[in-house]
Amino acid sequence: MSLFQSVVFKQSMRPAFYQLIGCLLALGLGHSVGSAQQRLSDIHYTVEAGAFLSTGNTNPFWIRSNQFGEILLSSPGFTFRAQIKKDYDSLARKKFSYGYGARAIVNAGSVNQLLLSELYGKLRYGPLEFSVGRRREVLGLVDTLLSSGSYIWSGNALPLPKIQLSIPQYTAILKNGLIAVKGNYAHGWFGTGDSVQNYFLHQKSLYIRIGKPDWRFKIHGGFNHQVQWGGTVLYPRYDSGVRITQFGTDLSTYWYVISGKTLYTADPLIVQNGQASAEGGNRVGNHLGTLDVGFEYEDEKSRWFLYRQSIYEAGALYNLSNISDGLTGLSITRKRVQQGVQRLVLEYLHTSNQAGSIPSGGAITPELRGNEDYFNNGRYIDGWVYKGQTIGTPFIMPLQYATGVPQNLVKNPRYIVNNRVNALTLGVKSRYKQLDMMTRLSFSNNLGSYEVPLSYTQTSVQQQFIFPVKAYLVTANIGYDAAGILKQNLGINLLVSRTF
Repeated sequence: MSLFQSVVFKQSMRPAFYQLIGCLLALGLGHSVGSAQQRLSDIHYTVEAGAFLSTGNTNPFWIRSNQFGEILLSSPGFTFRAQIKKDYDSLARKKFSYGYGARAIVNAGSVNQLLLSELYGKLRYGPLEFSVGRRREVLGLVDTLLSSGSYIWSGNALPLPKIQLSIPQYTAILKNGLIAVKGNYAHGWFGTGDSVQNYFLHQKSLYIRIGKPDWRFKIHGGFNHQVQWGGTVLYPRYDSGVRITQFGTDLSTYWYVISGKTLYTADPLIVQNGQASAEGGNRVGNHLGTLDVGFEYEDEKSRWFLYRQSIYEAGALYNLSNISDGLTGLSITRKRVQQGVQRLVLEYLHTSNQAGSIPSGGAITPELRGNEDYFNNGRYIDGWVYKGQTIGTPFIMPLQYATGVPQNLVKNPRYIVNNRVNALTLGVKSRYKQLDMMTRLSFSNNLGSYEVPLSYTQTSVQQQFIFPVKAYLVTANIGYDAAGILKQNLGINLLVSRTF
């Protein structure tokens, strides 16, 4: 945590910090907890402690993936967590409400780490929400409980700090409720990476649901758009003999960022005062996202949700050149089932096509736009990564997370070497008496990238048990990775938590 972040945290969250300390002290005060809970019924505190142990020196894939960057790659280790959260007022008639949250993580082991995985405030007026800060989110049409990870924004990495205006829940735009919308518009900060300092995130999304709330069948569709842009260049970069030290950040540059408009121009480079908006014929920044569609059927006994996320990054999807790539999933929820299997999700991720191996500049026809090289980028060399971890699906991974691959394969351990993946994942949520269980199995074929070809199969398994012990909740995770793109590894995570 930087000095600036530390000062902001201490000044803006001081009341919440004192409340959090009070919660920690309440662990040993017994009867005083009940009265505090009555006085602060709209505020919830959680404290957790846990440990990680494995046969290797890393945590298994499904124990560490999609955990918002809270779990270290290295093992063994210990974790201590504290959270305070105030959600919106539960009275539906109130148009205005506010909430906030803070979540602190201390990891200890071969690597020691202090994280603020959440620190945010939010305001609601009717369906509109304005929020500021770090916040754990998943973006895209997907089953957020059992998914292998939404392709573009899965919750695998630490959340980026953002300012965001959104409609977080489907809101009807017609009186009869036939058409409803949700979406967001956000500006975020990446901070400093390997190649660019102080660069930004532009993010927006829009999703539409067709079908009245009481209809059994509904159609969902929409898109999300992500852009890495701006920043100070940390490596020598020359274009047409011009030394570039800063990527553009002015209003005209921002327009190209949000519109995604291509700079088709005779000039090989757009430069003003040493700032490069973009190379001619290219776009401003690194653009990527998905086009999503979903079909929902719901009756008294079950809910079925079929969804598809199609990938766009360098323009191939416009010509359907990479239409075979994407995430396809089926979620089945058994409603009002108290015992046995409650939910099942089957997903298939396909990213190995990428419109072929021939890059855009060398394609037989310009429309082919091949070798999309998902999540990698020529300007922002870190790629679609934050704090060393992939922001999107964890199956697309940097070299340091591909533990079964020689680590001298490329110079940069944070370079994404595995983005051509075909993966099948099964997730099951079930319950036996007071024992909640989650089972996940994945089978993947990992082909590396067109620049760094690989050939590894991978099987990974997770079994999770959650059960109460008096006032505490115990979570036990068992994970196993067969030898493949990951080293063979058996690990366990035990976590004890209490909420007030």
